[in-house]
Amino acid sequence: MRYISVFSGIEAASVAWSPLGWEPLAFSEIEPFPSAVLASRFPDVPNLGDITKVDWSSYAGAADVVVGGSPCQSFSIAGKREGLAGASGLMFEYIRAVRELRPRFFVWENVPGALSSEGGAAFGQLLSEMDDLGYGVAWRVLDAQFFGVAQRRRRVFLVGCLGDPGRASEVLFEPDCLRWDHPSSRDKRQELAGAAGAGAGGNRQPVAYGFAQNTRDEVR
Repeated sequence: MRYISVFSGIEAASVAWSPLGWEPLAFSEIEPFPSAVLASRFPDVPNLGDITKVDWSSYAGAADVVVGGSPCQSFSIAGKREGLAGASGLMFEYIRAVRELRPRFFVWENVPGALSSEGGAAFGQLLSEMDDLGYGVAWRVLDAQFFGVAQRRRRVFLVGCLGDPGRASEVLFEPDCLRWDHPSSRDKRQELAGAAGAGAGGNRQPVAYGFAQNTRDEVR
């Protein structure tokens, strides 16, 4: 699988996907520190910089996946809730990237507040735009504490598959793996904290990255 990452940061997607043998084709990041990290860790992968100025034509059809989390500040309930009128309006640049690149899959990540921003109209517009492009979609709120991290960090993930309305659901929801008897959040945090303590002193274990089921999903 080959992918293009936008709003790349320090490339969490590549940390997750490189063990699978997935190949990054390009990044898009403007902040100095993350850009320096990308240049150091991925010297052979171009950073295209400001997404609003990128011409995607040379990459059209080359990527299997487009992944990225457009700015969340004006979606977040902790912010001014400006919606698409604020920084989160860069969501339209994510849509443009998908439109021009035409990947088989896309993955969009953001704060749960994206679901309710502008009374749901902002997220609804994203769904409508992707539907017009021919993508079947599924979305789900996942929490970092169920990924081996001793921190509660909830994010919404939207997955789309070109021309296949059911495939995105298969990515985010695995019926034969679902459980409904999970430990409480407090018990899970204690378990993870204990595991972290046991790994101190140089006995660190490899970390597995991926999607996981949890009991706090919000599916609308």
